[in-house]
Amino acid sequence: MRIHRLGFNLVELLVVIGIISILVAVSFGAIMAGIRSAQTAKCSSNMRQIGVGFQGYLADNNNIMPQRYYGGSTDSNGTGYWVLLAPYTGNNTNNASTSVFVCPTFTSCNFPAEPAYGMNWYYDNTSVTIVPGLANTIMVAETLGSGGTGSNRADQNSNDPGELDPTRHNGYANYLFFDGHIEKLQYAATTNMWGSDMGNHNQTTPP
Repeated sequence: MRIHRLGFNLVELLVVIGIISILVAVSFGAIMAGIRSAQTAKCSSNMRQIGVGFQGYLADNNNIMPQRYYGGSTDSNGTGYWVLLAPYTGNNTNNASTSVFVCPTFTSCNFPAEPAYGMNWYYDNTSVTIVPGLANTIMVAETLGSGGTGSNRADQNSNDPGELDPTRHNGYANYLFFDGHIEKLQYAATTNMWGSDMGNHNQTTPP
């Protein structure tokens, strides 16, 4: 009379556990890739709204760009460019979890003191009519800042490049151009996309 064994032996159990572990790992990787893709898309959407904000602001201010920050670099009570744009973005909020000036990937952003996106400071207080090649000149870039918490200033020439966050999205970053379009680029590809410094950086109060 044979006795039928019920259940798994140890080897079978280990094989099943191994298969389940592999499936979980594969699923987790796919889920994380999906989350990163969604965050990049949300960042691009944020920049698109910021571009709309610039269009509204420029229409009301004779096509003159704001200054990236008013009050001096050491004045913690100054005003960032985003404050002037916020009423035009349809997202006038200081809440970091809902503001279009905070990238969902950038968890260290110290908003509202510092946004996750900085304005190309070469064109502080400058008419957009003199910007060469609107479709080829960066208006807004993703910023890290010297403290790692964001910056109002997008600066091609700062250290390493200190103000920028050029690898935020898996080695790439989103860039908003003066014509309103957005590109996901590696930093090396942006070398000739910043224009020229107009030198108009000294206003202390918003217009």
